Amino acid sequence: MPSPHHADLRDSDGPTLMAYLEWLRRRWWILAVAALLGAGAGLLVSQVQTRTYVSTTSLLVRQVGPDANPGTKVNLDTEAQVVRSLVVAERAEALLKSGTSTEDLVRSLSVTVPPNSQVLQIVYEAESPQAAQAGSHAFAQAYLDLRLATATRSVENETTALRQQIAETNKQLAAVAGKIAGTPANSVERARAEADRNVLTNQLASLNSRLSPLLSTALDPGEIISDAALPRKPSSPNTTLNLASGIGAGLLFGIVVALVLDRLDTRVRRGRDVSDRLGLPMLLELPARPADLTILPAAHAVSRELGRLRNVLLSTLPEPRPGKGRLLLLTDTSPGPAAGFVVGNLAAAYARTGAQVAVVTTKPDSPLGAMLGNPKPRHTLADVLRHDVSALTALTPAPSLSQLRVLLPGALDTEVELPVATMLEVLGQLAARFDHVLIETAQPTAAVEAQALARHVDGVILVIEGGQTRSSEITTAMHQFEQVDAPVLGSVLAPRLPAPAPGAPAARREGPPSPRPRPAPNGRPQSGAPNIETTMILPRPAAGTREAGPASAPRPTAPTAGSAPTGHVTAPVAGKPTNQPKAGGVYRSVRDTDGREPGRYSMSRDAFEDRE
Repeated sequence: MPSPHHADLRDSDGPTLMAYLEWLRRRWWILAVAALLGAGAGLLVSQVQTRTYVSTTSLLVRQVGPDANPGTKVNLDTEAQVVRSLVVAERAEALLKSGTSTEDLVRSLSVTVPPNSQVLQIVYEAESPQAAQAGSHAFAQAYLDLRLATATRSVENETTALRQQIAETNKQLAAVAGKIAGTPANSVERARAEADRNVLTNQLASLNSRLSPLLSTALDPGEIISDAALPRKPSSPNTTLNLASGIGAGLLFGIVVALVLDRLDTRVRRGRDVSDRLGLPMLLELPARPADLTILPAAHAVSRELGRLRNVLLSTLPEPRPGKGRLLLLTDTSPGPAAGFVVGNLAAAYARTGAQVAVVTTKPDSPLGAMLGNPKPRHTLADVLRHDVSALTALTPAPSLSQLRVLLPGALDTEVELPVATMLEVLGQLAARFDHVLIETAQPTAAVEAQALARHVDGVILVIEGGQTRSSEITTAMHQFEQVDAPVLGSVLAPRLPAPAPGAPAARREGPPSPRPRPAPNGRPQSGAPNIETTMILPRPAAGTREAGPASAPRPTAPTAGSAPTGHVTAPVAGKPTNQPKAGGVYRSVRDTDGREPGRYSMSRDAFEDRE
């Protein structure tokens, strides 16, 4: 059967943003705790960390050396590695005059290169502001000194080489000049000597031109453009950074924990969870906002939704047999008041159409009593199962709904299985007098009668309480109903409901049983007991006719063959108690051993049973 209502039409085949937001809303406390723990860890790290200071020196690096070209840029990546070399560290150690090893000095140093510049930034970290300032300046000065010394040594080596070549060339030139003077003019030897002289002269001029710049140029390896300043505050620990990092790490951990817990939590929260995970049709998903545990007015949003479900059920359920009403069983899938809340308000929705509706609950802790204002009915289902009264006599009228009657559980013994045969007789009597009979039971895992009655009704609806019912409980209920081939129509998802108000019927009566109430001697009911006007049940109209209305008088049922009329008590046989229970499955009365005759049932007539 198609679902008459979908609470969230924004749901798609996959997870949506709203689904994730809902998940975070459910687990917000985990994220909050994780964030607080992360913030505390960040503050703790800030407290235990050693305070350090940082000072920076900026250097402008220039080309230096015999092959220096003013238009050529220095490879600063290579120079940064030079600053971090042990050679520079040894020079810096000499300048600092400290006992710190060169390896420790290098570990405290970092060199950065700003993009598109010829600047080196030498950063030194120390435990005091003075040490940080001195270390940064010492490394900068040691690097410049090393670069200058390297360039000076290179220039000196090249100058020495050029001077040696010039001296050798002068010797060769003097020898050629003597050879020219000793040979006759216009001779071949003279011409060859003059040619050698010209070559040596040009070579000497070239050597002198190379030597002259080396002797006149001043070496400039670079300069300090921003010397190390004295730090005013420590650079580490960074409390703000540690706090933010702790909160971020805590939130990430909290998200992981919340996701794991959400995956392990199989509680149903949305209708899509039921249809996707279990394949059970979702007939109705009530609004997520919890409603009061009472019979809601017709204008309430929940009442309107249940009215739509009523319309769908009227059009999809098979037509009942002539003279019989529809039987609809609603069962919980987990402990709670969800089924009672849905049954009570769905029955009210049926009653508002003018149909005669009866509600039977087998749950000792059903919230129906609290929803009706905690009435004190004279008779309950327990009395009916003990054959003290008939089912029609034990019905309790609902306030402001004259077409609705409720059969409250009373003092049912939770340790004794309900007699299914007697329950079917009760349902048959009600179906013969009412258009719709709604049965509320506890979850099938706790109430055997839920499975037993399910195969005798026109439809079964599983009531799921959002945030309480787990997928395994729904699966178990579905499996038990499948075993008896019950007509399961689908499920209704109810919001998480509050506990019933104090004064709801007790689950089990303790102590000696109270005597059965009797009518007053004058034939009038005792104070507080319902009278005949409030318990009037309209007769079922004949097939093809409409009900005459609340003013119609009740129609007595004709006795069946072989049975006594209603209210008739069979005379006791000597030595045998009256109405001896049938073998097997009879719900025995707690008053069987009470009174003067322990072997008799309390089946005496009263005015109320006579008037049925």
